[in-house]
Amino acid sequence: MTIQPTAREAIRDVLAAYCRGIDRRDRSLVTACFHPDATDDHGAGPRTRDDFVAWCFDLLAGYGSTFHFLGQSTFDFETSDTARVETYGIAGHRTPGGPDHRNLTTGFRYLDRFEDRGDGWRITSRLAITDWSRVDREGDWWAVPDTLAQGSAGPDDPSHRR
Repeated sequence: MTIQPTAREAIRDVLAAYCRGIDRRDRSLVTACFHPDATDDHGAGPRTRDDFVAWCFDLLAGYGSTFHFLGQSTFDFETSDTARVETYGIAGHRTPGGPDHRNLTTGFRYLDRFEDRGDGWRITSRLAITDWSRVDREGDWWAVPDTLAQGSAGPDDPSHRR
C-alpha cells in the first residue's frame, strides 16, 4: 500500500533528504531537492542550483564530517502548490587536525520557497540565515570509543548497509 504524504510531510521529506545528502556527501540527493531553475544563497548572493551544489561540495571536501539537525518548520501556503517555509536547524562540523574555523556548531534557519510542479515538492529558492556560531576546539572533543558504530561522510556510512 502506498501512503501519500501531505504537503507538509512531503516538504519535510525534502528538507531531511537535503540534510542527509549534505552529511553523507550525496551530490545527486542534494541536487534532487531543488528544481533545475532554483537558486540558493548561503551568504555570497544567490547561486543557481548547479553552481550552489558545486560550491557546496567543494566546501564540504574540507570537513571531516558534518551533522545537520532540523527543528521546527513554519509553513505559509500561497497556493496549493507553492509554499514559503522557515526551518530552524543546528549543524555541527568537525575536521580532525583542521583549523578552528573548520570545527564549529552553527544555529541556522532556511528561508525556502517550495513548489510542486507536478513531480513533487522541491525548493525553488533558499536563503540560509546564520543566527549564531561557536568554535568547538578539537582538544575539547570527547573521543568516540571504538566499540560504538561511527558515521562517515561518504558511502561507507552504516546507513548505506540497511
